[in-house]
Parts: sequence; C-alpha cells; structure tokens
Amino acid sequence: MLYRSLSGRLALRRTLFRTNSSLRSVTTSAFASQRPSPQWQKWAYAISGFGALSFGIWWFYWPKHTFPSSVARILRKGLWEESDKKNHDFQSALKYYLEALDECSKLGMDKISDEYTGIELKVAEMYEKLGMDKEAHDMYLEMMYRYFDALRTPGRVADDRRPHLIQKDLRVLIKSLEMNRDIQIAKRNLLAHLLLAQEEVLSRSPELKEFFDKRKERTLKLFQGRPGSNTIEFDTFVNEDNIKLNEGSYMILDMAKNSSAWEPFKEEFFTARDLYTAYCLSTKDITAALNCKLTTVEWMVMADMPPGQLLLSQANLGSLLYLQAETFESQIYHLTQKYESKDDAKFDEEDVRLLRQLHRNRDMCFQMATKCYESVIKFSKKNQKLRFNAKDLMDPSAAHAIALSIYGMGVINLHKGVLAKAERLLKDSITLAQETDFQELLKEANQELKKVSQAQQKEVVKHANSGS
Repeated sequence: MLYRSLSGRLALRRTLFRTNSSLRSVTTSAFASQRPSPQWQKWAYAISGFGALSFGIWWFYWPKHTFPSSVARILRKGLWEESDKKNHDFQSALKYYLEALDECSKLGMDKISDEYTGIELKVAEMYEKLGMDKEAHDMYLEMMYRYFDALRTPGRVADDRRPHLIQKDLRVLIKSLEMNRDIQIAKRNLLAHLLLAQEEVLSRSPELKEFFDKRKERTLKLFQGRPGSNTIEFDTFVNEDNIKLNEGSYMILDMAKNSSAWEPFKEEFFTARDLYTAYCLSTKDITAALNCKLTTVEWMVMADMPPGQLLLSQANLGSLLYLQAETFESQIYHLTQKYESKDDAKFDEEDVRLLRQLHRNRDMCFQMATKCYESVIKFSKKNQKLRFNAKDLMDPSAAHAIALSIYGMGVINLHKGVLAKAERLLKDSITLAQETDFQELLKEANQELKKVSQAQQKEVVKHANSGS
C-alpha cells in the first residue's frame, strides 16, 4: 500500500501540471482578440484528478496495532463480513465497525490514537463502497478537525509524536479533498492544515524560516506588479549540484542534505502544496499559485526529493511563469484599450509608470520561464547518457519534464513570432510525448503546431501582398 500511496501522489502531480492548457500561445499581433477561454477552467479544474490519489491510509495504520480484546472480537466480525467468503457484505461490516468505535469510546480510548482513527478509516471506507459519499466525507472532515485541534492545543501531543500526527492529518486532508466539491471551502481547509505543517517544518529548522521570509518578500515585489528593481534574483534548480548522477549515470538522491525537518511527512507535505497551487489557479489567483510553486521547488531541493520530481516541478514552474506573463500582458492590453477607445486621449503619468512596470514584469516572467525550461533541456543534453532506474521508469516525471520544457520553449518562440524555431521545438516535443505516452502534452503540442502553420500561412500571404 505504500507503493500505492506514492504512485497516487505522482499521478496527481502529473494531472495538476502537465495538462498544460494554460500555456496557450498568444502572438503579439493577435493578442487584441484574446479573451479568457474555457481552457482556463479546463486546466484549473484539473483538480478533478484528486481521484488519482489513493493513499490506502486505513491499511497503513490498522494492521500494525493491537486492540483490547473486546474491540478485536468485533473487528474480526467486520473483516469476515467484508471478505469474499461473505460476498463482501459491506453493510454488515459497517455495522460492526461502528460497534467497534462505540466500544472504543466506552473504554476511553484516545480519539487521535492510531487504533481509534484506524477504525474510523475503515468506517469511511465502507461508506465509500456503499456509495455513501457524504457520510464518508463527513467522517474524514471530523478526523481532520480533531487532528488539527489536537496539534494546535499546547501539550495535547508530545513533541516526538507531532510529526507522525501531522503526516496522518495531511493524509486524511488529502483524502477528504478527493470527495470535496466546494473549492473555496477546500482551499481554506487546505491552507489551514498546510500552514500547520509548514509551521512545524520552520520550527524544526530556523534556516528554513529565514529563507522563507526572504523569498516571500522578494516574490511579492515582482508578481504583484509593485515598483522596484528591474531585476530579480532567480536561479534555476536543475543542475548537477541539486541532481546527482552516480558512476552509472543514474539520477540519485543527494543523501548529504539534511531533510529531517520534513520527515516523515514530506511526501504528503509537497502533495498538499501542489494541491494548494491548483486551488489558487482554480480561483484565478495566479500570484499566489506562482509564489507557492516557486517556494515549493526550492524546498524540494532542500528536502532531497526524487530528481525526476524536481525536474518536473521546475518545468511546471516555467508554465506558471508563462501564465503570469500572460496576465501582465492582458493588463497591458486593457490599460491601452482604455485610451485607444477615446479620441485624443493621452496617458496620465500614473498610467505611464504602471505600463512601464507591467512591461518590465511581463518581460521578467518570460525570461524566468525561459530559464526554467532551458535549464531542464540543457541538463538533458549535457547528460545524454542519462539512465533511469526501474522506479524511474514507473515514474516518467523526468522524461515528461524534458518534453514539457521543449514544448514550453516552442510556445514561447511562437509567442515571439520565431515560427521556424517554434515549429522545430513543438515537433520535438510531440516526438518525446509519443515515446513516453504523454497524451495530455501530445494534444496540446499538436494544437500549438496548428497555430504555427496558420501564422506561417499568414506571413506568406502578407509577403505576397506586399510584393504585388
């Protein structure tokens, strides 16, 4: 079941960010006709991929623990009822699991103990199998709020047990989000529990807290369009310092890094951060999404996350930077339209300053997106003998990151009007997408390639008309 939890997390990461409809191309000449499209919602609501998250949390906790004899007798009856020998009678099994919970309460068992919550997870599982989704969701919410209250209450949870309980809290949170249908409520719940885990990480590492505060201050200046420096400190994260290769050219974790601040909940922690990024996008809060993703990628390096996931996260960051650049470009367009719609209208000084800042911010975001993509492409070219372990083959993150980065550079060149290069890059990304069965990217790249063809045809017509 541990493998199942990890594969679910990776599936979710790919669902959220590799479906790159947000990286739509908008050439400068055509931008005046660009309007928010249904693709915005299509990409933002990729959070429907929550169904891919299959943590198997009940199996993770329950078999390891012993119960009082009176509880164990009831649980055995429940297991028998849901077995194939009883034709999976989930209704009867549910009755016994609820009875076991009542017995635990009579015995005064701690309601945040692994034993008590393990039975609750079995109850929720039965609800799901019986199609009682509301009851299952309510059970997850109740557990989640109980964990949250316990972790926020001084002295309720021993210091050495807090990381384990945070891991459980995040797992139940993520499971609850699979079944949630209210984005605003889900986003609030996610943020509250994510901040709780984040506080734990920062409390265990003062260096991380200092870094986080500096990063937050730095990114707000750029991504909220505030006046400031024309440059921003930005280094990509894909390099030989962060991604180690052994003698056989296999990517390996850099075990020299001290990632203890995230243990044992770092997988859940980064899944939750990616979910929050997706929710920010679904509510059109691109600034918050980008700020969260930028910090996430940097923290992934510090936490010594698998190299393939780091490659893919950097490619995803490039996609968000491109989307932010488009947002600035949209603001430039609407501000310009305000004056073009009036005869003899002149820009006032405040709008002139705003336009200059928006242009600078847009250009910087394009530059940063380009750096993100190019660093992934450069890494793959420099390490042409890059080989993958069996686990890497099961997780195509690295291969998808390379394909996504080539695609992203193709879109950027289309945006700039460099059509020949855009065509070559998009064709290369299509080839890689086909080789790795990257269906989402394959569809998007083919659509962008059609735009290149249309733009080329327009250029031919334009030259023909100018010649005549």
